[in-house]
Amino acid sequence: MIQYIFFGLLTGSILAISASGFALIRQVEGFLNIAHGQYMLIGAIVGLSFTQLGFNIFFAGIFATLIVGLFGMLMSWIVFEPLRGKGHLAQFFSSIGVAFVLYGFILATWTGSGIKVYPINFGKSFNFGFLNFTLGEVYVIAIAWSCMLFLHLFLTKTSIGLWIRAVANNATLAKTRGVNSSFVLYIVWFVSSAFAGISGVLVGALGSVHSELGWQYILTILAVSVMGGVGNLYGVLASGLILGLVIDLSSLFIPSKYGMALVFSVIILILLFRPQGLFSSRLQQRES
Repeated sequence: MIQYIFFGLLTGSILAISASGFALIRQVEGFLNIAHGQYMLIGAIVGLSFTQLGFNIFFAGIFATLIVGLFGMLMSWIVFEPLRGKGHLAQFFSSIGVAFVLYGFILATWTGSGIKVYPINFGKSFNFGFLNFTLGEVYVIAIAWSCMLFLHLFLTKTSIGLWIRAVANNATLAKTRGVNSSFVLYIVWFVSSAFAGISGVLVGALGSVHSELGWQYILTILAVSVMGGVGNLYGVLASGLILGLVIDLSSLFIPSKYGMALVFSVIILILLFRPQGLFSSRLQQRES
């Protein structure tokens, strides 16, 4: 049981940071960015490529995070900014298009069309009673929680974070008060995409990298967002951790191949009885 709780914490920590980046776009831009899963895949591939070139996993992760963050900004400028005045539905369907274009491009160009594993060693294994873990797994949890702490401090303790919350609350009012909304939105896209990138690296480092990784995770991220309350950043963080524990602990009682079926059964029940999500208060309301 303790071992599965630890695995759930690993899974949940990665889900929390990937879903928080997804929720940030939903909260500020107002639509679900389905391409977020493919950004995770790009991060995993970039990190893998740097480690194959001989870079330390730490530096490979930093490079992947920055590259995916900048790529997200570029896609925002090319695709989503021109559609900003045409409604959230247009942006949503465009994000689906972007996801398929990126997926097709990866299939056509990436030589690792099969399953690839990061050429890294997680170090010595430690045993404490019923718990077995490696130092690398502890690092993954530490990195994930550091990212969550960074996001909290960034949004609550910095001027840019204040501007982001102002734009999320009322973009028109924020603009009349001198907030450069275009700059703020580029920062939001960078942070959101960077979180997807680092999540992809952590997923790849813990498991493997394959072309379906993006589609696999976007479904789980959507489940986390619904559970936490779409647009509620802190609820999404908490739900990522909870869902990670549910996924891994459920394998104690049912075959792991049915784990996602259980997850989405829970999501359906939540939608039936609490459609606003388990954590209905919005980030802006909590901080005002």
